[in-house]
Amino acid sequence: MQLIQCPCESLLTPLKRVEGIVERRQTLPIISNVLIQVADEKITFVTTDLDIQIRTTSLGGIPGVNESFTVSAEKFSSILNALAPQSTVSIDVTDKKVSLVSGRARYSLQNLPAEDFPTLPHGEWKVQFALPASTLHHLLQLTVFAMPAKPIRYFLNGVLLEIEGEMIRAVATDTHRLACCETRLDKELLDKPLSCIIPKKTVRELSRILPDNDTVVECQFNETQFCVRFGDVEFMSKLVEGKFPNYRTVMNTASAHPHRLELNREQLIETLRRVAIMTSDKYRGIRWKVHENQLTIHSSSPDQEEASETIEIDWTGDEAEMGFNVTYLLEVLSLLKNNTVVLKFGNTSGAVLLTMPDSDSFKYVVMPIRI
Repeated sequence: MQLIQCPCESLLTPLKRVEGIVERRQTLPIISNVLIQVADEKITFVTTDLDIQIRTTSLGGIPGVNESFTVSAEKFSSILNALAPQSTVSIDVTDKKVSLVSGRARYSLQNLPAEDFPTLPHGEWKVQFALPASTLHHLLQLTVFAMPAKPIRYFLNGVLLEIEGEMIRAVATDTHRLACCETRLDKELLDKPLSCIIPKKTVRELSRILPDNDTVVECQFNETQFCVRFGDVEFMSKLVEGKFPNYRTVMNTASAHPHRLELNREQLIETLRRVAIMTSDKYRGIRWKVHENQLTIHSSSPDQEEASETIEIDWTGDEAEMGFNVTYLLEVLSLLKNNTVVLKFGNTSGAVLLTMPDSDSFKYVVMPIRI
């Protein structure tokens, strides 16, 4: 039975929105597939990894058809990417095979039963609110990079989302650095504060598909799950159970540091990149020395090769020397847009706070390392 006839891009665009969560190797083969439902001339695409579920829709279904099938997300994507965007794609389905035809190209793919495809159940949504997609995108973009690269304590493997009155805040840490971004909305979102931890994979995937514009995002939460809807997309995920550590103490301690250094962001990025050439993949340490209106940044390699560069600064305090992981600095500096950044620090072993001048909306704490 023919279920679909439409331009290739009408299938590829929605597939790209949902395929990111599909894992290649699965103990349950069917969740390597995408569930495709055809009804009322609409095509619905659903993927899941049993923790996350993404659903989106497109046009192109055959009138009068109401059927579902599953097909390998990876192979289906590869085929569609190989076809011309405006080429017509026809899909016929039998009990065991999915036949795809476009021009002279023909493909036959395995069809696993749609009724075996697992979908995420959810309880009653306790909390609901809406905000611009650009706001949520901004919060996640400026915190996602500080999440742990490898799994550590389970309650750190994600981003803390807090809502208090008109303020919405995102926080992430890998214990070596901590990023906090907040913004004030035009109105109060909730009657009482909300705090939850959004899993790492969820944050990365949501950041990828969220539009950076004023599209309205509808958010719903209960004790164990959350769901966001924007445009034709429904994104549902489990939450991380547990309590996020008290990040406010770290922020307040770093904010109270007496020394303040203001630097040109672009100049600092270029200097760090040049000096970082002499670091290695295994060791990314660099040394900072602040003295007599100068900041000297130095690095060395295991082969005793060295690099250093000096930046003129406004500094009249005591000499200070610190070590940093250069990657932790470059990642955050590359994400910011303002011309200058502010560093606040105390003694050479304490945490260093990076902020923007005249704004407390973003704070980044990084721990020094021994050089």
